Amino acid sequence: MLMSKTHYQTSESSVKGYLPKYAKAQDNLDLREFWRILTRRKKTILSILGLSLLLALLLSLLSSPVYRATATLQVERENSQIFENGLLFNSDDIRDPRNFYDTQFELLKSYNLIERVVDKLQLNEDAIRHSLFGRLKNLLTPNSGTPEEKKVALVHSVIDNLYIEPVRNSRLVAINMDAATPKQAAQIANTIVNSFVEMNLERRYQNSNQAQTVLQRSITDVKQKLEESEKRLAEYAREKNIINLDNKDNSSNSHAIMRLSEELVKAEREVILIETEAGHSAAELRTSKERAEKLRDILSREEQKALALQDSMITYNTLKREVETNQGMYQNLLQRLKEVDVAGEESNNNLVMVDEAQVPLQKFKPNIPTNLAFAGIFGLILGIAAAFLREFLDDRVNDINELEKQTHLPVIGLVPAAKDTEPRKLAQLALSSPKSPVAESFRSLATTLRFKLKEQGKTGILFITSARANEGKTTVAMNMANTFAQAGKHVLLIDADLRNPSLHQLLGAKTQEGGLAAYLTNQTSIEGLIQASTVPNLDIILAGKPPQTPAEILASPKMEVLLQVAIQHHDVVIIDGPPILGLADSMILAALADMTILVVEAGKTRLPTVNNSIKRLWDAGANVSGILLNRVTDPSRLGYGSDYYHYPSRS
Repeated sequence: MLMSKTHYQTSESSVKGYLPKYAKAQDNLDLREFWRILTRRKKTILSILGLSLLLALLLSLLSSPVYRATATLQVERENSQIFENGLLFNSDDIRDPRNFYDTQFELLKSYNLIERVVDKLQLNEDAIRHSLFGRLKNLLTPNSGTPEEKKVALVHSVIDNLYIEPVRNSRLVAINMDAATPKQAAQIANTIVNSFVEMNLERRYQNSNQAQTVLQRSITDVKQKLEESEKRLAEYAREKNIINLDNKDNSSNSHAIMRLSEELVKAEREVILIETEAGHSAAELRTSKERAEKLRDILSREEQKALALQDSMITYNTLKREVETNQGMYQNLLQRLKEVDVAGEESNNNLVMVDEAQVPLQKFKPNIPTNLAFAGIFGLILGIAAAFLREFLDDRVNDINELEKQTHLPVIGLVPAAKDTEPRKLAQLALSSPKSPVAESFRSLATTLRFKLKEQGKTGILFITSARANEGKTTVAMNMANTFAQAGKHVLLIDADLRNPSLHQLLGAKTQEGGLAAYLTNQTSIEGLIQASTVPNLDIILAGKPPQTPAEILASPKMEVLLQVAIQHHDVVIIDGPPILGLADSMILAALADMTILVVEAGKTRLPTVNNSIKRLWDAGANVSGILLNRVTDPSRLGYGSDYYHYPSRS
């Protein structure tokens, strides 16, 4: 893989500042990345989907069958007859009809109605289907509760299995009842409808009876008041000697007073005339005066008699009006009582059963196809959510952009995972399979490193390490050495992993007593240290017997002298070192090398581990040139196309 020519500074600050444009966070929604996530996590999605389907199938097979019977009821709005204070009023219901029908639906599921149905049919717990968990609970706690508590629980179970469904754009209501057997489902549904109709009629009759009771009580009270007022009127008339009840006495008294007043006026004129005219005797004057005085006395008595009669008639008329009022109320209540009787007899029920519930021929639940469909949808959604959750929580190296953004280092190469996992064969793939993707990847890596060495003016001492063990760094070092040697470079490969040397195993050699460890401990000279391999242009230095203190001997001046001598006689020196975390050996070797390459196993190594390793290298003053992703199984997941390793040749 050829990288663009970008000047990389060797200082730690410049390396840390590396962040390519394609590694920056994207603001747009990448649907292709979503699809890649779903493809990568297809095992998780399919596992959850399969588990959901299996669980739904088991629950469906273990569930008790449920049968549904449906009865149809017609509900009409009624012309309400309101009884208030014993009075009957006809009133059209002007409220929202939805409230009326909602009230009817709730009444159909009322406790009193269902309790009546349970008592009428003498239902028991077996009539209602119990869920799998309910049956397990009954097995664990059999015969729990008093009979009254069991009845209450049964009523609530019937209510829970009763479904009221209004028929759209009509006044019809479907009453659906789910039961354990087909016959019981139909019986319960029909009994609910019939009992609801009966309760509605009973409510109407009860209202009528209540009105009659109120009216009877009111009639009795008014009748008693009427009798008492009539009695008081009669006693007062008898006390005051009032016989004529049509005001004839008042008229006769008025006429008598008027007549006496006229006669008195004539008598007084006659007295004045006798006094003023001559020729009248004293006897005539005296007779005339006596007559006038007598009329005046009679008129005075009549006036007093009229006033007394007037006072008596006021009280009399008051008592009479009271009697007439009570008589009117009494007659009105009698009329209302007749109307209530007629209304109660003529009241029609506004509820009519249209269709009786028939015995169902097939079970309603469980519906296995429907359950599997819903379980499939739920499992698919849950699986996709789990896939994205795992992707979000997965902090392994799965994306080059994310890796470069977090480490501030370029990925200088990708080595695909080989089908043959035998270590000795893997170490020779660059030679044994020159046209394989692995060989192509190492040739691309070698080209990249040559450009980087030329740009930085380095001599060519490369240090190969990894964040943790078993990431394939030794295999990478061996194939890189073979690739450089195949390209005509004189290469020296040094096994500097003194704790766990493995290069001799890849070459098929036995552990020697000498080697690097012996040289660093002054047990052998540098002349006999370098060995020629079977690959042209490739020399090797084996690790030798592992010493007690590898970090101390690697830090000795002899190691630096060895590298200086080696680079004078070789074009490229490749150091295969130990992993970084937990060891000081890599820090020492990285400080001696011109370039350090960190091998990271794709899809296995965690990003925090990589970051910690790079930080330790920077702290040691190493020139970390880049990251090599090893054992890549899916290049498209890392941000490359699926044909990254395959460049078709023209036939």
